[in-house]
Amino acid sequence: MLAAAVIDEHMLEHSLTVSKQFADYLQRHGVHDREKLRESGLLRGEPGNLRLLLSVVGTDRLEKVFTKLFDENEFLSQYGLRALSAYHRDHPYTLDIDGYGATIDYEPAESTTDMFCGNSNWRGPLWFPLNYLVVTSLERYHRFFGDEFTLEYPSGSGRQLPLDAIAADLQDRLISIFLVGPDGRRPCFGWVERLQNDPAWKDNLVFSEYFHGDNAAALGAAHQTGWTGVVADMIRRRHGEVPSVGDVVRILARQAQP
Repeated sequence: MLAAAVIDEHMLEHSLTVSKQFADYLQRHGVHDREKLRESGLLRGEPGNLRLLLSVVGTDRLEKVFTKLFDENEFLSQYGLRALSAYHRDHPYTLDIDGYGATIDYEPAESTTDMFCGNSNWRGPLWFPLNYLVVTSLERYHRFFGDEFTLEYPSGSGRQLPLDAIAADLQDRLISIFLVGPDGRRPCFGWVERLQNDPAWKDNLVFSEYFHGDNAAALGAAHQTGWTGVVADMIRRRHGEVPSVGDVVRILARQAQP
């Protein structure tokens, strides 16, 4: 679902003009047959404002993917998206090949085994790189579908939202990891009382490697500005200080055209 791009009409015409390789690819996939593209759900909009979706996941499968992703019993937590579905907490995945068995279960914090030196890696915690990519992908899909395409969010809640509203909610969940909540505590400081209450520490935020999949307590290495630091960019974009990533890409693309 992350592998998706939206090409507007102006960019598409320019690409067909200057890039023979891309033009050949589009012709092989029937880009000039606009009715066929509309029927397949890959082309939307009116002449002058047409939008083409290039995506690994077909439009017919997106809703199924999102339904699973936004289920609070699976990937969606109060603080963002887990790296592994919480379904596997009670239903471990077991692989048995030629008498050798291996099991993966949902582990929201540090690993319960010595694998990877006790680091649970992608087996349940919240990681900012993945969440950031999902947010930007949702913004791209919304640019293609617009407000007319809505999803039940969270899954099973009965509440229908357009994709940009879902992206905004995910941003708010992630940002709240660092904020003081109604209980006077920051989720990222978890159960460490000195960090929660000591005047010398309680406002000293760091970019931890990843976060507990259920309560968002900070885990792993500290000062991971290389990826958790993207929360600063997320805050600025969420509150309009800078344009969205998609808007920036379109602006740069237009500036690069003769």
